[in-house]
Amino acid sequence: MGSVWVTWKTPTTRWPVTGSKIAWQLLIDSKHLMAENMINNKSLSIRLCSNGLSFCTYAPGQEEPFVYKVWDVNHTISMTANLKEALRTEPMLQQQYQRVNVLIATSHFTTVPVAAFQKEDIQAIYQFAFPKDVPQHVSYNVLRRSGIAIVFGLERNIYQLLLDDFPRARFYASASTLIEFFGERSLIGKGRKMFVYLHEKEMTLYAFDQGRMLFVNTFDAVSVADIQYYTLNVWKLLAFDQVDDALFVVGDMEGRTTELVEKINYFLQNVSVIDRSEDFKDRLTMGNQFIPYDLQSLLVCGF
Repeated sequence: MGSVWVTWKTPTTRWPVTGSKIAWQLLIDSKHLMAENMINNKSLSIRLCSNGLSFCTYAPGQEEPFVYKVWDVNHTISMTANLKEALRTEPMLQQQYQRVNVLIATSHFTTVPVAAFQKEDIQAIYQFAFPKDVPQHVSYNVLRRSGIAIVFGLERNIYQLLLDDFPRARFYASASTLIEFFGERSLIGKGRKMFVYLHEKEMTLYAFDQGRMLFVNTFDAVSVADIQYYTLNVWKLLAFDQVDDALFVVGDMEGRTTELVEKINYFLQNVSVIDRSEDFKDRLTMGNQFIPYDLQSLLVCGF
């Protein structure tokens, strides 16, 4: 078979190759294109809390598209130093990604109605809500579906470290993802809904009336008695109905689910533990029990 000419990436260079070499080159090019598409579709999510650090990647089209890892935190050094070490040594943090999300699990956030929100005011809003906080980076998320903005803070050094490695990273408060997710879930069925989210020896209560957020706040809650106390007090404060309205519990239960539900059932009729395998059924996270609920919500909500 005679030689033919193929134009390569540089238009001024032409190389004679045989038909078999053309096929081989097309195969190589297709593999390069597939690899490029994998990078273009791959996302990284980093979750930071007061005493923990974890990462997950999502690569659509892969047999195992979802990978999650908890970083072994050294509690003798600061979280900033832990993050710096992770960025230096963790292979998951050294790859290329189309999108990078940073999820900040913090109780230091406040809400502002979208109609009254101006991004130029976020520093003043945060300092008014948390006057004793040391100076740090202040960020915000606008939740269009819920009609509110979340203003939250994170350590300036942590923010800068992440931005240096991932200049296009997007920062989210844990509360932002859960408000959107629970708000959508509260539209199912009748009555008002309250969600108890348990995490890192704390609990955050979210209350909705058919998608409209009524209340959100975080409390220290180590024991079942703590959870019961704060839940029932907020329930009473909001004048929720003991029969018609519903309470949902989700998060890090550490084997306390049965005891908690039994105690609250003395006072409220509709108490349920959220089954995340049903919540995230047929979704990309597949209801993995080891993944923090707010991180799964972030991936599902697709901010």
